[in-house]
Amino acid sequence: MVATFQIIGHKKSGKTTLINDFFKIGQQLGYEIAVIKHTHGPVDIPRNTDTGKFYERSNDVLLINDTQTIHYQRNIQQSALAQIRQMQNTTKADFLIIEGLKELDYPKIALLKKDETPAVFGEISQIKHFVSIQQTTTTEDLLSVMDLDVRKEFITKFLRE
Repeated sequence: MVATFQIIGHKKSGKTTLINDFFKIGQQLGYEIAVIKHTHGPVDIPRNTDTGKFYERSNDVLLINDTQTIHYQRNIQQSALAQIRQMQNTTKADFLIIEGLKELDYPKIALLKKDETPAVFGEISQIKHFVSIQQTTTTEDLLSVMDLDVRKEFITKFLRE
């Protein structure tokens, strides 16, 4: 099964930046990375397109072409965890990053915004690293990864472990 971990943090903490860096560095190391993105709002599909019209009228739309497939579903009967397990068993990726869903029990990297401390994550389980793209100071419980070279080193070490 694919190695799975989470990247969690509050809005605008740098989750997308860090995940994009995982993609770039992972690719350089020869790894394939898959991602699950949790979103709090509905998926926005423009209604004035064919896809939007189909999505508006159906709970299950599969878009396919010669190079990609996108499956849009509403009213899903499976839990998020069941869907994640399904992807874990079907992806060909080396790593699966789950963005968000902090209540799940996977190893986590917690991103802190400027002036946040690890205490903001209270009782969240399995946090392996507290990092910040916004804070300049590294402390005993927080690694500053503002510097791109430090971030690359952190990601490389994380993926190899």
